[in-house]
Amino acid sequence: MGALALQLRGIMGAIREGRLPARALAIADSRALVRTMFLASAVQVEVLPYLRDSRRLTEIVHYTGCTRPDRLRAWLGIGTELGELDVIGERYRVRGRRSRALAGGDQLLVAHYRSMLEYQVGPYGSLEEFLKGDSGMGRSDLSRFAGDIAQVSRAAEPFVASFVRQAVATVRPANVLDVGCGSAVYSRVVLDTDAQARVEGIDLAADVIAAARLELDQAGYGSRVTLHVGDAQRWSGASPTQFDLIMLVNNIYYFDPVTRCALYRDLGSHLTEGGQLLIVSMLFPGSIASAHLHFMLTCQSVTSSLPAPGEIENDLRQSGFQILAKQTLVPTEPFIGVRARKIQE
Repeated sequence: MGALALQLRGIMGAIREGRLPARALAIADSRALVRTMFLASAVQVEVLPYLRDSRRLTEIVHYTGCTRPDRLRAWLGIGTELGELDVIGERYRVRGRRSRALAGGDQLLVAHYRSMLEYQVGPYGSLEEFLKGDSGMGRSDLSRFAGDIAQVSRAAEPFVASFVRQAVATVRPANVLDVGCGSAVYSRVVLDTDAQARVEGIDLAADVIAAARLELDQAGYGSRVTLHVGDAQRWSGASPTQFDLIMLVNNIYYFDPVTRCALYRDLGSHLTEGGQLLIVSMLFPGSIASAHLHFMLTCQSVTSSLPAPGEIENDLRQSGFQILAKQTLVPTEPFIGVRARKIQE
């Protein structure tokens, strides 16, 4: 029996079993998984920038400090089969769009793939343990991977930046507080939008704040922005400044839901008359991305979760705010921006 006949017999057998579509989908899933694992591991060993130029296998062995060239060759072979690498003889170089972007230093993509191995797969691999563990069990990803989380969250930056610029143009704030400022990307949006505005930012991650300070100083914003390391819930009482705009961008879900109304009231006490509170957040349910993030949040050692649709607005009203604007910011995602004003008593 020829090879073609054997293949046809195998196909017919699979069809008779009735699972061919499911198996085809599973194969496609596994290929996507292999690509993700290859790129994530490539980021981990920081080899792709080196492969922007054609390199011999012996050069790659030396560059990576490899002591098992057989394993390195096998790993490079995966990249070749995926189309992420080119190989001619013993020389390798980046080829695929993802690999070329990573090799070129796309920090959002670098953080995205690095977080795959170090952060995003963890709760899935330990699902049984999480489901059956005691109530105090949880991960500490929010502190361990703060830098990567801050970078990955910038995927929505073009949409969020437009909402922030609109708020700044409307409020014309002299002083802005950026709560959970992370890499201070939205502090910078404020500074670029209004040359008269000053910004204070606060975040728990000391290393992220240090990097943001350095970047802002080098860009010439140093005299208009002050960044603090700390917890906004404890810091707020120590600041004498009144703010015209307070921003909570991509971080309200890190606060325990039972404390959010108290947080809004506390921040409201630091608003000037007519000042506004701006909140940007993903909601759950509504998309695969939001379901994934919600699950990741529930697996942390602290109590955190995505707000449900309508929850932010209801909490703000209970906290004495009037909703001024609500917009869906990212197409196809339950990702919203809300602006509210403290109701004067």
